[in-house]
Amino acid sequence: MTTLARLRAIFFPELHMSRRILHLAGPIIFAMLTQTFVNITDTLFVGKLEPSVSIPGQAALGFALPLLWSVGGFLSAISVGTLAITARRFGGGDFERAGQVLTNSIMVAMVTGLVASLAGYAVVPAAYGFLTHDPAVQALGIPYAQYRMLGVLSMVATMSYKSFFDAIGKTHVHLVAALVMNVINVGLNYAMIFGLGPIPAMGVPGAGLASLISTYVGLAIMILWSVRGDIRARYVIYRLSNTSRRVMWEVVRLSVPSGLATVFVMGGFLAFFKLIGALDADLMTQTLVSTVVYGGHGATDYRAWQDVLLQSGDVPGAAMTTDLTYMSVASRPAVFSAAAKVLTDVFSIAFITSMAFGTATATLVSQSLGEGKPELAERYGWASGKVGAWALGAVGVLVVIWPEAALDLISDDPSVIAAGAPAMRMLGFFMPILAMAFVWTQALFGAGNTKYVMYVELFLHFFCLVPCTWLFMFGLDLGFMGAWYAVGTYMTALFLAMGWKFREGKWKTIQV
Repeated sequence: MTTLARLRAIFFPELHMSRRILHLAGPIIFAMLTQTFVNITDTLFVGKLEPSVSIPGQAALGFALPLLWSVGGFLSAISVGTLAITARRFGGGDFERAGQVLTNSIMVAMVTGLVASLAGYAVVPAAYGFLTHDPAVQALGIPYAQYRMLGVLSMVATMSYKSFFDAIGKTHVHLVAALVMNVINVGLNYAMIFGLGPIPAMGVPGAGLASLISTYVGLAIMILWSVRGDIRARYVIYRLSNTSRRVMWEVVRLSVPSGLATVFVMGGFLAFFKLIGALDADLMTQTLVSTVVYGGHGATDYRAWQDVLLQSGDVPGAAMTTDLTYMSVASRPAVFSAAAKVLTDVFSIAFITSMAFGTATATLVSQSLGEGKPELAERYGWASGKVGAWALGAVGVLVVIWPEAALDLISDDPSVIAAGAPAMRMLGFFMPILAMAFVWTQALFGAGNTKYVMYVELFLHFFCLVPCTWLFMFGLDLGFMGAWYAVGTYMTALFLAMGWKFREGKWKTIQV
């Protein structure tokens, strides 16, 4: 083999594999991006409100979505077990037993989703009280997050249906549901945030209610598709005799490590956002220290004293004893928290695209293992990693060149865009690494090696991302950019951990 041919084999995927990967991944990419646009739409519309509402509103959304995924994402991991077992049975030609997997997956999803929706709604106020002390962020974020928590049921059930259809190669089904869901969400967002006709203007909470309604519309479409004649005849999904505690247990057994990995990821990002919120608070203290009134070492004590006065039930007394300097500084919007939320939304496009390539890879890996072709499964894993890296690399180049343009899609506030642009440019360089890391993560999920991924995410989030964020932001005094250096460190470590495990190859012998 010539040097040129060797380099081509290393950096470029096999053409026929690329075609099949893109055939499966294309609809998944558009469907997941479209579904993610539910969250981006919320941030986008909230960003159109006046700055006194839009900046704390976007900061509030930054806490709400990790909370939602800590609960809903844990349960939505049922998709991992559903896809892995369904694809194995589909690859082996056992279609009725593939349908049996969805029957049991849906039963688990409905029960757990309902309980989690109600429990999540109840814990939101306490969670916001712990995550932020900004009264504006709490006031806007709590009702928004409560509406979103009521959608956990639809979120989990939709993922069960999605994973089944993805496993049998019908990746377009979720795309149709996601497109309809987003059209409805855009219309409802506008009407409920700003008011339209008889619908009153609800502001930030209206975005949460709009998203709640649209997610149930998406679930309804998935259910209707599952009762079509060809699907019903071949897979016999809704048959009472399909109920099996053993199948339920197998789905749950494979899914729980993935769910815990999601909890670790969201827990890590909640801690990440909390540290960024501390940066906003620290900047407020620094501003107070620079004033004549609060200059010196007593600034922190003065600030605590003024906070007590502002939150006092004695409104006239608080108004008379709280000075104008503190009130003007304390009313400063949480710019860094808002910028972090906008950055996360923009970068979520890269996350979701990587996840879509990963889902396609998990399907192909699991189907190949079901056919008894482990070497083909491995080739699909490497090929998909290369396809994802090239696709995300192209996006990364655009982000590096025009970071402000990417942020301007979601935020109209110059201070938020200015704070986020350097970090956005840096994150563009990591997009190919992110793509390969996520592809190999999902490939391991598809093969059934879910515990390894869980342990890696636990370690990287709580012993890498969170400590590095604190170290870079405060220890090394790198400020807001330090947080994103920590994110880059995390993504590189994930790439190395997943690439090593996939190359090791022990996943080829796992039975599901």
